[in-house]
Amino acid sequence: MIRILFFCFALALLCPGMALAAEEAEKSSNSTHEMESLYLQPVTVTATKRTQKAVDVAASISTVSDVEIEELSAWKLGEVLDILPNVHLKSATSGDSIIIRGLSSYDTSLYTPVGLYVDDVPYPLTYMQNLLFQDIERLEVLRGPQGTLYGKNSEAGVVSIVRKAPDNEFRARVFADYGSYSTVRLGGSVSAPLVKDLFFLKADILRYQTNGYMDNDYKDDDRAGMDETSQGRILARLTPTSEIDLRFGLDVSHTEKNIGFLRYATGKAATGPFTVMSDAEDKAHEDSVNPHMVLKYEGDAVELTSVTSYRDYRYGFVSDLDRTSAFVGYSDMDLDQNDFSQEIRVASPDNETFTWLLGAYAGLNDMDVQMNRIRARSPASVFTETDAQESNYALFGQATYTLFKNLRLTAGLRGEFAHSYGEQTRITGAAAFEAYSKTLDYFELLPMVSLSWDVTSNVTAYGSWSNGFLAGGYNYFSADSLGTFFYDPEHTTNYELGLKTNWFSKKLLANISAFYIDIRDKQVREEDPNGGIGVWKYTNAASAHSIGVELELKARPLPGLELTGGLGYSHAVVDDWTVVNDGVPYSYEGKRLPWSPDLNYHVGAGYTHENGLFGKVDLIGAGLQYFDAENSLSQVGYALFNARVGYAAESWDIALWGKNIFDNRYVTKKVKDNAGDILVEDGAPQSFGVSVSWRF
Repeated sequence: MIRILFFCFALALLCPGMALAAEEAEKSSNSTHEMESLYLQPVTVTATKRTQKAVDVAASISTVSDVEIEELSAWKLGEVLDILPNVHLKSATSGDSIIIRGLSSYDTSLYTPVGLYVDDVPYPLTYMQNLLFQDIERLEVLRGPQGTLYGKNSEAGVVSIVRKAPDNEFRARVFADYGSYSTVRLGGSVSAPLVKDLFFLKADILRYQTNGYMDNDYKDDDRAGMDETSQGRILARLTPTSEIDLRFGLDVSHTEKNIGFLRYATGKAATGPFTVMSDAEDKAHEDSVNPHMVLKYEGDAVELTSVTSYRDYRYGFVSDLDRTSAFVGYSDMDLDQNDFSQEIRVASPDNETFTWLLGAYAGLNDMDVQMNRIRARSPASVFTETDAQESNYALFGQATYTLFKNLRLTAGLRGEFAHSYGEQTRITGAAAFEAYSKTLDYFELLPMVSLSWDVTSNVTAYGSWSNGFLAGGYNYFSADSLGTFFYDPEHTTNYELGLKTNWFSKKLLANISAFYIDIRDKQVREEDPNGGIGVWKYTNAASAHSIGVELELKARPLPGLELTGGLGYSHAVVDDWTVVNDGVPYSYEGKRLPWSPDLNYHVGAGYTHENGLFGKVDLIGAGLQYFDAENSLSQVGYALFNARVGYAAESWDIALWGKNIFDNRYVTKKVKDNAGDILVEDGAPQSFGVSVSWRF
């Protein structure tokens, strides 16, 4: 009943508002100011490492503003990504992973094919990829390989988040949210000029906690999905001259959570949705400290950018091995990683004829992972420790030349070298001890070319060819010998055509793109025939491709009314991959790549009246997806309906919201145990809440 009432309330606010908007639009049709309010203004982006309009980027790019994020009642990155065509966040206790155009990494990989950056600072690990939003200005998503500008681990695309920076204006905001499952979000930010035109300071703080929607009936615990996160940020900005902008930042976060999501859906231990029967308390912790510095110099002849970052990151978990009430054993992991990166870019100022960018990058990484499986009976317990150090260096450049007034040619090249050394010790049972090590070196050349043509002032066509790669690495999770300890890089080449258009005096934007991605040396997980239970090896045994289209629409037909829509389709399949089990070959040719829906879509309508009332409804859908290489585990298509209604005054606002209002059931993960029984992780059920904020 509550979801029906909420749905009716949202429509009741939205529909009369649209009728009123139509009446007011007619009355003010001769008003220049009113007509300008209908225009969809050009969006400026920086994900290409230059400041330019999104329409001038010869690639499929989506942007989401801070206002749009708030209208979605989105608190985490995944809630925004899922509205964008051919973008999906794989949410699982084994690690979150951003997936673009059907390209995913294997389930327990620490790295993904999509680069995530916040204010130019990298967030490289899967465990970092569903971050909590905190005072965001905008989000940008570049689809397709971005190897020339970003290098490794951007073979499917890049997500760039830009946060608000302090300036001469004093701003302060506090907010509070309360929702289902005792979910609370509290936070605030303050930004102030300490010395006008010279020194500015900004501080953000956020606390998020929830009991979660999972229950452990064996322990009579309704907090099996508990999450408690605290994070903060301080940013100091110094502008001694009009050309120099220097920023020092410090980000810190701490998370304690329960990860009791994986439950049996079939077999003797099967439970109902949102319920587990486990004798253990599955839990995880996460800590991150990230100081960083960004220097920008904008002179008449050259622009310089320097980005320096260091991160001390720790993650660990304890998890029930068998996911039942019987004591069989548990697994635990402790990861300690330190990253340092330095990038320097030099670029020409904007020029109508020729622009260029040159850059150099250096990165150092030190990782230690302890992975243990403690068993009460046979097979024997296994204790492993993996140490790996990596250094990588790159030089890159990109230039755009305007051949004619409306025709632009862009070309770029990156050369990247990496050297890594990894070693692993493995103890099985009481006596068996193994140690092995491997040095990995690679050098990658990553070219790109694009051509962009302004067909008219309202239509831009482009074509591009680009390359990317997902770095090789070490199998910390299940290696049992040198042969299963390492794997090599994966490579992609992207071919893309697109149109960017605006219609009806910039009241409608419509962008469409089509792509084909050739995937070589695909990193895949295979059962090791010489290993024991749960021993997997990761190889580069497969080739694959992905083909698809994206469509994005945004319209402002009436004052205060905005309509949005998006559709993505990707067909990502294996071309060649054969394994031999018990002497019998098996081919995966034609099988879909896992972890990504073949189709996703979004339709949204929002209205804001000049008296402060507002409303927003969104329909977010996903098509068929598979969770395993054999395509035996799947999730059929589903759709979620969300809504938000409220009132905004000059200095405060309040909103009621609902997510998955019609309580559609779906899962985000499926796996099989050795007996063939299926375990799943349930997607979030319906939830409702209220949000309030004050601005000073």
